[in-house]
Amino acid sequence: MLLVDARRRIREGGQAAAARALRLTAAAVAAFVAARWAGTESKPITAALTALLIVQVTFYGTIADTVRRIASVVIGVGVAIGASAIVGFHWWSLGLIVIVSILIGQGLRLGPHLLEVPISAMLILAAGGAAGVRATDRIIETLLGAAVGVLVSVLIPQRPRVRTAGMAVERFGDSIARLLDRVAASLHDGAVGRDEALSWLNELRAITVRAEQIEREVDEASESRRLNPRALGVPDTTPDLRTGLQALEHAAVALRAVFRSLADGAGATKDESRPDGSGDEPLREALAVLMSDLARAVRDFGTLVRAEGDEAGELHTAELADALDAVREARVRLTELLMIDPHEAVGLWQLRGALLAGVERVLAELDLEERRRRTAQRRDEAAARLRPAARGAQRLRTTTRRVVADNPAVKKAALRPRDRRPDG
Repeated sequence: MLLVDARRRIREGGQAAAARALRLTAAAVAAFVAARWAGTESKPITAALTALLIVQVTFYGTIADTVRRIASVVIGVGVAIGASAIVGFHWWSLGLIVIVSILIGQGLRLGPHLLEVPISAMLILAAGGAAGVRATDRIIETLLGAAVGVLVSVLIPQRPRVRTAGMAVERFGDSIARLLDRVAASLHDGAVGRDEALSWLNELRAITVRAEQIEREVDEASESRRLNPRALGVPDTTPDLRTGLQALEHAAVALRAVFRSLADGAGATKDESRPDGSGDEPLREALAVLMSDLARAVRDFGTLVRAEGDEAGELHTAELADALDAVREARVRLTELLMIDPHEAVGLWQLRGALLAGVERVLAELDLEERRRRTAQRRDEAAARLRPAARGAQRLRTTTRRVVADNPAVKKAALRPRDRRPDG
């Protein structure tokens, strides 16, 4: 299973990784050539390094990073020149330079570029300080590298990372669904003990912790749209990803309560030969069917959220609606069995309240109609706030897509591979 997940991640993210590698390489080489052309030195590695570090994932991050990096280098060079002219280069002056550089960087709130101030200062001192042209060369190379980095980001803008964030949300839902599938299989096979139920609970807790990392990916996707020409006219679907992730996270919390009830019920049974309290075979089978249907609903919901990020969510609403209907039917069946005679299944009867409440919470979080209503309302509000230029670009993009999709030649080309049949 891990190998399959690794292959899928490589396949899904391979194109984006290759594009980013090409952007970084182009920026480094262009900065190196520009610095050599400017005649700073024979091997202007500083320019290439600066360009490499400037070209970030997001264009907004590139601009902010450029300003902080240039400030860090210039301040470091200034500290080094001043120190070499006044006190020279000694072990104690090195310590003084480092502490002064760090204090200045903290005062200017340079953040992750704080250490570049003392690093630049030490490199200048090692190269001769104010006596040579190294200090001027380093400033020139830094400015050239920063300029090339910004230019590459403008000419070759990174695609907004919405698709990557959507796939992360889909994988999160799939992780929960795979666990529910295993729970259903165990219930189909026979009695489930307390230790096994607790292991499900612990695994679900571990899955839920990953939501923080996925939320950061959604934040990066939102930031990747800022000042990005490729985002012009493209609706911002990151709020849909964020609400979808929150719904899955809340559903996971509800399922944790279900698993806790299963574990407590298994420990409360009177029949030691059946540690899950499943004296009634139809009752256990109904619970297994419910877990299986929940797995399908959670998986389809994750797929829907990912598709909404690609503006293709309507292709998956039917699958989710069918899955949710199946969950409701299984819940009704389980409720009927629990109401027949609670004394025949003492261990499972005490699960009724918490288990059914947990299922209701999951259904509420994954409710398709409510999600459609909120998504439509949010998109209408966002469209009303669009500037005229962005609104025009969005209409142009939508019209172009519709014309291409309705083109008979395009439809024929799309259908041709499906119509082929192997010879013989």
